[in-house]
This record gives sequence, C-alpha cells and structure tokens, in this order.
Amino acid sequence: MIPNVHKVASNLTVRVCQTKKLKAGMISLSVVLPIDRENTYLTSLLLSVLHRGTRTYPTIADLNRRLDYLFGTELSVKNDYRGDRHVIGISADLLGEEYLPKDCRGRLMEDVLGVMYEILFHPRLDENGYFLSHYVESEKNLQCDAIAALRNSPRAYAIEHCGELLYDGELCGVKIYGTEEQVRSVTADQLTAHWKTLLANLALDVFYVGPETDEAVCQCVEKIFLPKLTRTEPIGMVTTPVVRRGEKIRRAEESLPVSQGQLVIGVRTGTVVTDRDYYACAVANEMLGVSPVSKLFVNVREKHGLCYHCSSHYNMYKGVILITCGLLPENKLLAEREIFAQLHALQEGAFDAEELQAAKKSLENSYRQIEDNPTALESFYFGRALVGAGDSLESCRAGFASVEREDILRVSAKMAVDTVYFLNGTAQADGEEAEDATD
Repeated sequence: MIPNVHKVASNLTVRVCQTKKLKAGMISLSVVLPIDRENTYLTSLLLSVLHRGTRTYPTIADLNRRLDYLFGTELSVKNDYRGDRHVIGISADLLGEEYLPKDCRGRLMEDVLGVMYEILFHPRLDENGYFLSHYVESEKNLQCDAIAALRNSPRAYAIEHCGELLYDGELCGVKIYGTEEQVRSVTADQLTAHWKTLLANLALDVFYVGPETDEAVCQCVEKIFLPKLTRTEPIGMVTTPVVRRGEKIRRAEESLPVSQGQLVIGVRTGTVVTDRDYYACAVANEMLGVSPVSKLFVNVREKHGLCYHCSSHYNMYKGVILITCGLLPENKLLAEREIFAQLHALQEGAFDAEELQAAKKSLENSYRQIEDNPTALESFYFGRALVGAGDSLESCRAGFASVEREDILRVSAKMAVDTVYFLNGTAQADGEEAEDATD
C-alpha cells in the first residue's frame, strides 16, 4: 500500500493511500519545522493553546460536542522530533464510510478537516487579537507539570538526560518542552506573535488513508486550506547532520530518591536510513536488544539476572542505538560490563544462523503489521519522505530478508559506544523487586 503523492502547491502536499479494507481511516496534517533552539518550547505550548477553543467552538466542551457529532471523531496532537526536524500537527481517525448513514457518506472527511482548519487558523482570541490569557496560563501550568513529572518516570528521565549528553551541540538535543523557567516566562502576546510567524511560513503535508479517491481528497484539502497558505516560495528540505562516530566515551551520573537505577548507553552506528547498510543495521539492532531472543535480554536479564529490563532502540535518522537497562544500583558495573560484552560478541560474530533468522523474521512481521494500522502507515511513509528515502513496506521486508552474516559483521564493526549515563536510585527497593532483579 504505497501512497500517491500530489504536490497541490509549493506549500501543500497531499499523500493518499486509498483502501477499502480497513474499518477506520485516518487523515493528518503535518508541519515540518527546523528545531529552533530559542522557540521549540513555544511551539509545544502553542499546540496546547490552539486546542482550547476556536472562533466557532470557543471552549473545549464546544469542540468535543462537534467531534461527538462527527461520529465520535477524536483528534490527537503530533509533536515530535524526526532527526533534527520538529514535526507538529493534528491527526484524526475516521469511521469507515460503510458504517456511516447513507446521507453522511462523503462528508465526514470534509467536516473533520473543517474542525482542524478552525484550530490552526481561527483559534479563540480576545478583543485585542491575542490568545486568552487564562488559556495560556492554564496550558503553561500543564506543560510545567509535565516537565516536573519527568522525575516520576526514572526511565524517561534517564533517556532524556542521556540524550542531552549524547546530542550535545546537535539540534535534537534541545528539550522539546523547554524548562519550567522558559515556560513560566511566556506571555499571551508573545505566544500570539509566534503563532502568526508560524502561519506566515506554513507548509502543510496532508496524509490520508481510507476509501476516498485521490481526486476527492485533493479537492477537499485544496478547497479548505490553500487560500490560507500565504507562503509562495518552495520549501527547502530540513537536513539532519549525522555524527558517524564519537571521539571518546562520555559519562555522567546523577542520583534521585527512586528504588530502581537506570543505565542508558548511546551507541553511534554510523548508519542512517538513507544508507545502503540501513537494513543490516536494523537487523543487528534487533539481534542486540529487541527480539525475544536478543543478546541483551537473554544474557543480561535472563542468564545473569542483572536487571529488570534491558533493550535497545535504533534511531534511524541519527544513526544511534540507545540501550536502556533498569536495575538495582549495586548491579551497575556488572550490567555495564555485560552489555559491552554482548555488543562485542555481536561485532565478533558470536551468533548463529538461527539468531539471525529470528531477527529478520521479527522485523518482517513488524513491517507486515503496519499495513493494518493507518497511523503506522503514515509514520512509515511520511518519515521516509522527510529524508528522501523511497522505501516501500515491500522493499523494506525484502531488504531485511536479504541481510547475511557478513552484513551484520560489517555494520556492527562501525558501532562505538559514545555515552554512558547512570541514574543512581538512592531509595530502597522492596523485597519483591530486589529478588526479581538478582535471580
């Protein structure tokens, strides 16, 4: 299921995956921005304030009533980094046409897009044309609460702080929600000015999965959004510089009153999604710490009982594998030594054909399931479009299947540990946790 791409205008792209096999479709609006060291936290706050009310639906209750009327449509906010790109937007799941009353078929998508249009272009403003101050203050409090709450999730806290060290000097190291001090200082007129600047430079990328034809989707999107898109010059592609290998291992340690320690290790692979060796690197990561028979799970957790969990995640845009391990603080040195040993074992070829085959099959199955999930379809195709990669689901599955032993040895030889971050839990773990971590 490959989307057809339509360049409606220099600032409006529509991607359509026409299918009638899914019970629910999806439509999303995306805006791709460079990560702004000074204003990224403002963009995150803006997204929250925009959803508080519009000119036609002035409160959250009014918005929800309208969405309930549209057969229970739910909107979700997109706010994430893809490499050094900041991707924001709105997504909506759409009930399948065959489940709608006959007199409503063909109208649901346009009605939902109308609500999205209101949120982006006509939010509720005061008599002076600024965001309502009490809306701004309320969302500031919630964003600050989210920042503070990170300490209540040791794993997320450790991942973020390892990322700050790992990506020091790189744009994706900027905190997406900023600091509490930054957020507290925002005023309604400052946020309004930021919104107007964003609109003046707006380029939309629309992704649709469902039964409607390409022509119908393009006409609907063009009718609603094109008159409001004022930017005329072509939009340049945001690039992501790739650090292929760190100069030395960087280390950091913090202490918090939590019972479980968190060890996070950043590994530079030198391989990103647009590289020839991407498929081999993805399979190598699966073998290292993703599949149920991965080296980290089988050895660090099951065989040696050094942790509660140990797994790895491959950031294909930055070429980084992030290994996360939750453990008792006293097991830190042993666990780190064993993780390094398992990475070295992969590099030395200490794996058999069954391990390689299991990793390949695991990835193939994961990519096969994407076809049944509209949101996953968008994430796959839009994510690759951001970097100019022309992969399809079929070509990816074929690429994983083609990986051989020598490919794993070649890509793993380039892997080098860059960063080691340890969050030392200073609170006493309860007996059940301690026993589980050391068995």
